[in-house]
Amino acid sequence: MCGIAGLIAKDSESLGSDLINMLRELVHRGRDATGVAIYEQRDQIQARVSMTDLSYEKDLQDIIKNYGHITNSRSYAGEGIFTFFEGSIDMDSDKVSDLNWDIDTHPNLCVHSLGEHIKVYKDQGSAEDLKRRHKIPPVKATHGIGHVRLATESVENINFAHPFISYIYPELAIVHNGQFTNYFNMRRKLQNLGVRFKTNNDSEMAAHFLAYQIKEKGMDLEEALYLALDTFDGVFTLLVSTSDQIGALRDRLGIKPMLFFEEDGVKVLFGSEQICLTPIVSDVYATEMDPGGVKVWSV
Repeated sequence: MCGIAGLIAKDSESLGSDLINMLRELVHRGRDATGVAIYEQRDQIQARVSMTDLSYEKDLQDIIKNYGHITNSRSYAGEGIFTFFEGSIDMDSDKVSDLNWDIDTHPNLCVHSLGEHIKVYKDQGSAEDLKRRHKIPPVKATHGIGHVRLATESVENINFAHPFISYIYPELAIVHNGQFTNYFNMRRKLQNLGVRFKTNNDSEMAAHFLAYQIKEKGMDLEEALYLALDTFDGVFTLLVSTSDQIGALRDRLGIKPMLFFEEDGVKVLFGSEQICLTPIVSDVYATEMDPGGVKVWSV
């Protein structure tokens, strides 16, 4: 069991802390890891990368230098064994996907986010642990998604935690509750199309699948989600974000919950349980998505 949450709140400077507060209410659904993907109002490429040891920062900087130069950065210890790099990069935006994959080919580095708007924070432990260790700054943001993890089918490693991104479409992020029972078949099909994987987590497969449909097949997010509904087997709910949309998907069996609440066109809230919406809107009565439901909101 995992828990997912999301929020659209334009021009918010508290979106990061709001997501953390929502995930705090879902701590009973997973304590192994917590993560958020936040879409900031900026036009500057920023990277967040995990390192198994600080000594690999030079390797990371050498890779980045092939594409541009770092204008500012910080590195700090995470909750567990990992160290994190966060930095702004002056580079050609058309090369972001290439840089993303070049970093991921290093066995001791893993891109958590790399793009003009997206920023992903994820680490071991609870939402409170994430807030304390990573000190997410109050910056203007428009929307975001989050996840609390109970590891069931893959290792307790933050690179296997959510949100997941795809190097194919770096501004896309996904959080997922459930299991894809045709994961291995889907992974092989994507690999035969040239898609490359960093982890063995089924949620990474879903991120690459959706990114491939949008970037290589020309689908919009809603079309890609409907195709996922017809293609993925198992029980699952998904929240998928891009720089200007959030989409929700619930499988046809409807075993995993997904709720949403719209507040006068100002805010849209998403979550596995109604309780996680109450830190944002105290008097909330959410709508449960129908089994087999797909819905997309523009920011």
